[in-house]
Amino acid sequence: MSQHIEPRRHQAIKHDLAEDKVEDICRQLACSKSWLYKWRGRYDAQNPAWAQERSKRPKSHPTQTSESVERAVVSLHLTLGHNGTGGGVTAITHALTQQGIEPVPSRRTIYRILRRHHKGVK
Repeated sequence: MSQHIEPRRHQAIKHDLAEDKVEDICRQLACSKSWLYKWRGRYDAQNPAWAQERSKRPKSHPTQTSESVERAVVSLHLTLGHNGTGGGVTAITHALTQQGIEPVPSRRTIYRILRRHHKGVK
């Protein structure tokens, strides 16, 4: 797909650098002004990869549960279950609070962690 798109981006910038009218460039290439402005903003003569597509995935996941908290949830589930006190979500939430783990994941997140753990064990 990018084999067809990148030359179009290069062509648009070539016309833009030649100071062609934005309207003429957009008409000739059948593109919107916002598309042209986007690639004008990304143009970098020193970087030959400037016209390549960029991932739209977020670079970070600030609300993602940390691995240490996930391990604590699984460990507590197993420990509480073996002790006979029940390894349910309420007991896990209480134990996490007692251990000072902040923020305590929601009930839904704990269920998701346990479900994922059980799928991986089988």
